[in-house]
Amino acid sequence: MKALEIALFWIMTLAAAGFFAWTVRKRLATLRAGLPDNRFDQPWVRLKGVFTLAIMQKRMVRDKYAGFYHILIFWGFCALALRSIGLVLEGLFPVFHMTEALGAFGYGYQATKDVFEVLVLLGLGLATFRRLAAKPWRLENSWDAWATLSLIGTLMITDLLADGAYIWLHNPAWKAWAPVSLFVANQLRDMGGTGLLVLYKSMWWLHLATLYFFANFLPYSKHFHVFTSLFNIYFRELEPQKNLKPMDLEAEHFGINKIQDFSWKQMLDFYTCVECGRCLENCPTTLTGKPLRPKDFGNDLRDYLKATPLEQMGQDKPVPEDRKLIGGPVPEGSYWKRDDEVAPWSKAQLEGWISQDTIWACTSCGYCEWACPLQISFVDKIIGMRRYLTLEESDFPAEAQTAFKGMERQGNPWNLPQADRAKWAEGLEVPTFAENPEAEYLFWVGCAGSYDAAGQKVSQALVKLLKAANVSFAILGTEESCTCESARRLGNEYLYQTATEANIETLKGHGVKKVITNCPHCLNTLKNEYPAFGGDFEVVHGTELVAKLIGEGRLKMEQTVDVDLTYHDPCYLSRINGQVEAPRAILDAIPGVKLTEMEKHGEATMCCGAGGGRFWLEEHLGKRVNHERFEQAMETKATTIAVGCPFCNVMLNNAAGETGHEGVATTDVLELAAKALK
Repeated sequence: MKALEIALFWIMTLAAAGFFAWTVRKRLATLRAGLPDNRFDQPWVRLKGVFTLAIMQKRMVRDKYAGFYHILIFWGFCALALRSIGLVLEGLFPVFHMTEALGAFGYGYQATKDVFEVLVLLGLGLATFRRLAAKPWRLENSWDAWATLSLIGTLMITDLLADGAYIWLHNPAWKAWAPVSLFVANQLRDMGGTGLLVLYKSMWWLHLATLYFFANFLPYSKHFHVFTSLFNIYFRELEPQKNLKPMDLEAEHFGINKIQDFSWKQMLDFYTCVECGRCLENCPTTLTGKPLRPKDFGNDLRDYLKATPLEQMGQDKPVPEDRKLIGGPVPEGSYWKRDDEVAPWSKAQLEGWISQDTIWACTSCGYCEWACPLQISFVDKIIGMRRYLTLEESDFPAEAQTAFKGMERQGNPWNLPQADRAKWAEGLEVPTFAENPEAEYLFWVGCAGSYDAAGQKVSQALVKLLKAANVSFAILGTEESCTCESARRLGNEYLYQTATEANIETLKGHGVKKVITNCPHCLNTLKNEYPAFGGDFEVVHGTELVAKLIGEGRLKMEQTVDVDLTYHDPCYLSRINGQVEAPRAILDAIPGVKLTEMEKHGEATMCCGAGGGRFWLEEHLGKRVNHERFEQAMETKATTIAVGCPFCNVMLNNAAGETGHEGVATTDVLELAAKALK
C-alpha cells in the first residue's frame, strides 16, 4: 500500500473506532444511571449459560428452520472475527498478512473461514426466503433488518473476492487450504494483473468500510444485540419468574414510574431486543387482542429510555411531564390485534409511554421470558409498575380490592370465614399438625383447595391417595392462611410480605420440613420465594408425589377410567417449575385413559388466563384468554380436560359453559388417580 492509502486507512480506522467508543460511552453512562443490581454471583453458572444459550443457541433451535440459519450466521460471524482483525492489521501495518504470520494454524483457519463464509451466505439466503416467502406473522420486515442482512452478505462476498484476487496476484502457499477462495480465483483467471489488483483493492477497501459502518450502525438499530447479547445472557436472571425480588418496604419510593426506577440490567434488556417476536407466539395477551405485546412493550421502554436525556436520569431529578412512563387506559373499544403493526392510539392520548391496560393485562405466565433467546425479562418490569400504581397511587382495578380485603381480614381472597378453612376435610379424619406433630409432610391445602368446590374435591382426592400409600401427613387447618401470591403479582408487596412472615413463623413453629400442595402458585411461592424471607422447605406438587408413589409401587391404579382427554399444563407447574412428566406419568398409569396432546403443551403451554392475579380481575379487552385456551383443547376432540391447578380448573370449566360446551368436563389429574384406586 502507498503511504497515502495507509494514512487514509489510519484516519478511517481512528474515526470509526472513535465514533464507536463515543456511542458505547453514552450507552454505558445510561446503564450506570440505573439502579444497582448484583449480577456477578455464580460466575460458573453464568458462563455455562453463555455457552448453551449463546454459543450453542439452545433456545434458537426450538424453531428448527430459523435456528438452523441463525446458527450458520452466528458461527460464521464468530469464525470471521479473526479474519477481520487480520485485515485491519494489514491496513495499519502493510507488511503483515495474518494467514502467513500464523503458519500452520493460519492455514487451518483459512480453510475454516472459507467454509463458514459460504455457510453464512446460505444462512442469509434461508433468512431472506423466510422473510419474503414464509412471512411468519411475528416478524416485521423493517428496513434495518434488510440492511443488516445486506451488510453481512457484503462482508462475506467482498472477502471471498479479495482472497480470490490475492491468490492470482501473490500465489500464496495457503491457497491449497482455501477451497472456496481458490474456486473464486479460478473464476477470475481472465481478468489480468491490473484488473485483479483493482479488484483486490476495491474489495479490501469495501470490506473494511462495510465493517466499520456496520459496527457503528448496529448500536442505532434493533441489531445492537450483536454487541449486548453475550452480556445480557451472562447477567441474566438465573431463575426468572420463580422468585420476584423482594421490595424494601421502608423505602421512600415504591415500584417503577420513571426511568430512574429501572436497574441497569433492565436497561440492558431494552438495548438487547432484536424484535424477533418469539415472545408473541404463545403470549395469551397477544393472541387475544390485549394491549400487552411483550416485544412492543419492550420497544416502548427502549424508546422511553432513548428519549430521556442523560442529565435527567439522576435519582434526585424530577421527571418532566413529557417523560411520564405510565399513562391512562387505552381509548374505549381500541386494542391491539395480532396482525396490526401500529397501535390505534398515540402516546399523547395515553399521556404516558405505557398504558395502564397494558400493565394490568399480564398473566405473569412467563412464556415471553421462556421464549426469548436473549434472556430478556418482562414480568419484573410489569410487576414493578403495578407496585407503583398499587402502593403509591392506590390506582388498581376495583375488583382487586375485594380480594385484597379478603386476604388481609379472612386469610383468603374469597372473603369466606377463616373458621371454615378445614370444612372440606370433615369426615376424612385428616389430622392437623397440632394433633400429629411428627407427620412427614404438611399438606398445604391453599385457598382454592379449602374454599372452592372443585378445589375441595381435589383436596379430598389427594387425601385418599396419601392414605392409600400410607404417607404420614397433616394439615394446618385454621392456622393456614393465604400466601398472597396473587396480591404480590398485582403489586401489593406489602400485603404479600406481611402474610409471608406470618406463614413462615407458623411453619417453623410446627417444625415443618416437607410440604405437599395441589396449587402450582402456592408451590412456587413456598418453594422459590419463601427462602428469600428465611423459609426453606422441601416443597412438591401433589402430582409429583403421587407419580413417585406409583413408580415405587405404593399406589396401584387398578380401576379402569374410560375417558378421552387432553391435559392442560399449568404455567406455574410446567414452564416455571419444569414439571411436565409427573401428571402424564399418572395418566399413563390409569387404565382406560386416552391422552391426546394439545399443540401447545409442556413448557410451551398457553396460560388459562388466571395467573398474575388476573383470576380476580374482569377481562374487558379483546377475547377472553380462557376461551382461547379452551378452543385449543377442543381441537383435540377430547371430551375431558385434565388439569393440575385449581385456577386452571375453574377457568377452563367456565369457558366450557360460556362457549356452549357444557358436556366437556374439566377434572384434576389427582381426581382421576383417586378413581383408579382399587
